[in-house]
Amino acid sequence: MLRYIALDAASFLLVFSACTDIHARKIYNSASLLIFVLSIFVSCARGDFLKEMIAVILLFPIFYTLWIFRIFGGGDVKLILAVIPLVPLCDLVSLFLSISIAGVFVALCCLIVSALSQRNSSFQASLQNIFVFRVKSSMSVPYGVAIAMGVLVETLKDQGM
Repeated sequence: MLRYIALDAASFLLVFSACTDIHARKIYNSASLLIFVLSIFVSCARGDFLKEMIAVILLFPIFYTLWIFRIFGGGDVKLILAVIPLVPLCDLVSLFLSISIAGVFVALCCLIVSALSQRNSSFQASLQNIFVFRVKSSMSVPYGVAIAMGVLVETLKDQGM
């Protein structure tokens, strides 16, 4: 029961992080830290704590390198590392695949909004009044949204939904 409450709280924080990433292109450290604490609790409840922490430690240099080369933002890296213990270790590849597919969808949405806003400046002004479609830069993709979508898909799949 407590495991599902922790999953619900982590899901809420993931949605919050996605919204702040859309609006301000920022993922708060406190949200990532809380998600990590909740994911540790979930992995302990499953009995996979040690394996999950080894996975996080082994994956850290890979994501750090992606941050160094500006492929991912710092908030995205922290969020990905924080959510790894939320899913069973056997579903880790599936998690990354879900995040990647969601990332393609988010990037396409950003391209469409950018193209539409460049075609019509009045359309751009109306889009900026809508919180969900507010785009800070045409070259920026709120990848926190993709991370949240991928994790939510995997945790729902893990729960049998």
